[in-house]
Amino acid sequence: MNKSIRFKITDFKFLSKALLPQKKEEKLLFFILLLIYLSYSIYIALSTSVIDNMSYETDIYFSYDNPLILKLGRTQISGHPLLMLFYYPFVLIGNGLAYLVTFKAKTLLFVLLSSSMISMSSVYIFRYLREIIEIKRSVAYLITLFFAFFSTNLLLSFTPESFTLSAIFLAFNVYYNSSYIKKQKSPPFLSNIVLADFILGGITLTNVAKGIVPVLFFKEKKISILKKVVLLGVIFLAILSIVQLISIVFLSKNFFESIFIHRESFTNSALGGSSLFQMVFTHFFGSSIFFPPMMNYTAYNSTMQYIIEGNYSYWWQYTFVALILAIIVASLVKNYKNPFLQMIFLLFLIDIIIHCVMKFGINQPFIYGAHWVYCIPLLIGWLYNKLKEKQAKAFVVFFICMFVGLIINNLYHLTDFINMAQSLYPTE
Repeated sequence: MNKSIRFKITDFKFLSKALLPQKKEEKLLFFILLLIYLSYSIYIALSTSVIDNMSYETDIYFSYDNPLILKLGRTQISGHPLLMLFYYPFVLIGNGLAYLVTFKAKTLLFVLLSSSMISMSSVYIFRYLREIIEIKRSVAYLITLFFAFFSTNLLLSFTPESFTLSAIFLAFNVYYNSSYIKKQKSPPFLSNIVLADFILGGITLTNVAKGIVPVLFFKEKKISILKKVVLLGVIFLAILSIVQLISIVFLSKNFFESIFIHRESFTNSALGGSSLFQMVFTHFFGSSIFFPPMMNYTAYNSTMQYIIEGNYSYWWQYTFVALILAIIVASLVKNYKNPFLQMIFLLFLIDIIIHCVMKFGINQPFIYGAHWVYCIPLLIGWLYNKLKEKQAKAFVVFFICMFVGLIINNLYHLTDFINMAQSLYPTE
């Protein structure tokens, strides 16, 4: 009994420590990224109203719902059943700041929160590269910084959204479970319930599957794994049933019915004249990593102007995305027997099926990048780990060139976004 209690206390300590930066190298990485993100995020918050414009609740840029989050702490309950539990306490604190100081103080609170979460997601990636793959520190820094400058991360660093929460907890999910699997152990099942059913599934409905996938790789008997998977599914259905009851009693809405309505509206949306290849290659995969040009779009029968992503303009932009895709394929081929890589592939495959096969949200696939981009640096790390010494050195040189190209392109288009936001949504 005492051993069992000590084991649980040890696991709790590991979980609480794992959530925060641990070593000096992690703390340094966190604060450097936080300063980088805040350097432009605060400027955007103070010089524009693109983050906190209350005239429009959704879709001001890239279909994000950030004004709704600032106002209510939630978006559509059909896709994000427990999101309000995470954000509403900050809404209350922000309301107090708005009352005591100005409304921009509330905006800055959420900007700080968003930048901290995206910075921390990079720390989890770095920790995975160092502890699970065991690659040297300099290369781990390079791959992590490459990830940190993805277009998805640059935007979410100032965007309070369900995707911002997903970014940090999905990265933590893969590290946390992998750390136990590497030690030939299984994490406490209670932590799997909390992470899969309450956090991941509560933030975004479809992400519950990503909390369940790691369970398939636990070093246990198949019947034990099956029981855990079934139990996680049953508990999540019970949570949704409670949300359904609350929705009917307090909101006069049918939660389960709204899920299917939400799904149909996103699946049946037109591709807007773009081919499926263009939507998948450019907007689902490419633009989540490598910014395409941006444009403003005026809605039909409305004066509202949206900021949306366009198509790539030059061959070298398509080449960059194709090279990233080639690196991913090479990593999968070289490590196909590796259970850690198999887990990452399954996590990525969930999004491919949802958005590219089922075509859910295919008209605006860019915003879903936060659900899978964390897989890219991990796949790159596993490929590097498999290379011989000379190949590894050549790969680092090649990757530095890719990193420079990514920074130039993404910072250029981030500046373009800021200029467009200042023009369309000046500070109120």
